This record gives sequence, structure tokens and C-alpha cells, in this order.
Amino acid sequence: MSFENRYMMRHTISLFTTVFAANAALVLSSGALAQEVAPALAKPVAQEVHFPAMPATPALVTEVLAAIAFEVAAPYEHNMRKDRMMVTRGHVLVLRAPSALLVARQVAEPVLLVGAQTAERINRGFTAGKDSGVLIVLVPEWTERGADGVEHAGNPLASRIYFASPELPERVDAAWIAAQAKKADGAKLAAKPMIAAGVALAATRSFADRDALGRFLAELVEEHAPTETDCIEAMRAVD
Repeated sequence: MSFENRYMMRHTISLFTTVFAANAALVLSSGALAQEVAPALAKPVAQEVHFPAMPATPALVTEVLAAIAFEVAAPYEHNMRKDRMMVTRGHVLVLRAPSALLVARQVAEPVLLVGAQTAERINRGFTAGKDSGVLIVLVPEWTERGADGVEHAGNPLASRIYFASPELPERVDAAWIAAQAKKADGAKLAAKPMIAAGVALAATRSFADRDALGRFLAELVEEHAPTETDCIEAMRAVD
């Protein structure tokens, strides 16, 4: 079972468990057990976490904490853009970003762009009560036209890394990305990211396939976002 399917199954089971528990509590609260259960049910429940409002975009990430080139022997599909390109090479980035931009929402979210490429978010990164979080992303290799008019391989440490307008992945194509780059230029966003002291592009790591790459990503999530145990376990549990 793939990482994506296992991760979705884990959250579906969690939701079912929550609904089942709620229904069981309603049953127990009636009949002969009502007097015993009622005091317990009357206890105050934890307050709902109030997520920050959707921030304005475009907006830069705070800084790059690590950049690692990777390659996979078996290509995998990048589903964060309309053309769903097949990936054999790219970069793993560890980014610090404002928490408000990392909240998982039930609507279109700000698209994270690295140069002219979309990034796949691996973990949530959001932690309630903190101003910033750490996000691990996968960025397939890309090319872009330089000032000299020649196509060059994209370098994440020399490219703008920013959250563009909210959009669904199936609507993101090269024209949309180009339009977002113009908006970022108009907003005078820095053309290069802030890079943490001592960070340089690490040597290429080789993996058999996306699952093997996922196990490496699990190590990074455990290092930088150790509370996201569901994400870590899902990537380590792939067949």
C-alpha cells in the first residue's frame, strides 16, 4: 500500500473512531445509566483550536534549513500540478515558514512554489501557539530561462521560495506559475530565499523508489517535527 493511501486510511479510521465514540456516549447517557454518566458528560471539554485566518499572498518562506538533492530509480508521479509529471530527480527542502501559511484547510491552500516548480508538502508543519513551523517538501527538478535567454536547471537555493495564491493542484500549470511569479515581482518579494547559516546544497541521495524516499523523509520529519507521529508512522509503514 502506498504512503498516500495508508495516510488517508489512517485518518479515515481516526474519524470513524471519533464518530463511533460520540454515538456510544449518547446511548450511555440514556436509560438507567443516565445518572451515573451525566456528571461525566457534564465535564467541560477541551476548547477548539482556533486556526489563524488565511494570510495574504504572495509570501516568502522564513528560511531554508536544509537542501538535499535526490534521485529515484523508479519514477513517481508528482500530483501537485495539472500535468502530473513523472519524477526521477529533485530536491528535498526543510523550510521554516509562518504558521498561518501551514494550516491544513478544507479549501484551496496557498501553493508553495520553488522557482518555477510546485512543491509537495510532506508534513503539516503547523503547531498551535507557535508563530512559525518547519515544513519538509519535495521539489521535482525543473528548468527555467535565465537572463541570458538560456534554459538552466533550477537551483532551490538561488530561486524564490514563496506561497502563491490559493489554488487546487489540478488547476496549476506553467502559465499559472508564470502569472504568480509576476505577482511576486510586483510585491517586491526577494528573488532568493533566506538561508540558515552553514546551509549548502547536500550531495545527491539515491533511492530505489518513492517509498524508500519516504522512509528518508520520515527521518527528517522526526528530526524537525517530532510531534507529527502519524505522518512519520505512515511513511515508515509502506509495503
